[in-house]
Amino acid sequence: MFILLLVLVAGCAAGGPEPPPACGASARTGPLDTRVLRQTVYDYPAYPTPEALAAKVETVVSGHVTGWVAGPVVEEGVPGDRTRYVLMRVQVVKRLKGAAADVADLAFYQGAAVDDAGTPVHDVADFARAVPAGTRVLLFMNRARPTGTVVEGRPVLHSTPPQGVILHEVTGDPAGRAVGGRDEIFSSPGWNQPCGIDGLIARLHAHGYTG
Repeated sequence: MFILLLVLVAGCAAGGPEPPPACGASARTGPLDTRVLRQTVYDYPAYPTPEALAAKVETVVSGHVTGWVAGPVVEEGVPGDRTRYVLMRVQVVKRLKGAAADVADLAFYQGAAVDDAGTPVHDVADFARAVPAGTRVLLFMNRARPTGTVVEGRPVLHSTPPQGVILHEVTGDPAGRAVGGRDEIFSSPGWNQPCGIDGLIARLHAHGYTG
């Protein structure tokens, strides 16, 4: 009986699949209102995996949102036609590819103007409620390229592709799930990882993106 038990244990260890990594618990965020962030519609070829996207950008980092502040006002296209942006401020915790400062600011379009003064449909408080401070993020970033003339505020240093802002939403499941900030995450097995952002980071690590 003792010998048989050893054989069975050895067989399970040799032939069975590796158990999935345990998901760590994250602080609850509640549902994230990504609709507020998605004032722009994108038409682009989606990358099937996070490592495929990582190969095309300059920097990949993870961290958490520290808050939202008013961003630049940019004159784009028609003279006098001004576009307002809000900034998501991110405290960088891990650098998976490239170099990055401790804080990254990402610009989001505040939406169309609702009056002659150019007041955008969403204010800074709307974004702060939609994605609260403390929300974990995974960012795929490039250096920003100017798209117009900044007439108020400072230019933003970083930009992201449509799939480049991944938020960690925690509601009923303490392990959380990954959701796209600028657009839906492409629904392929490469992006559909357990543990939300932690699963995506583990996949990036497995493909050599370790900083």
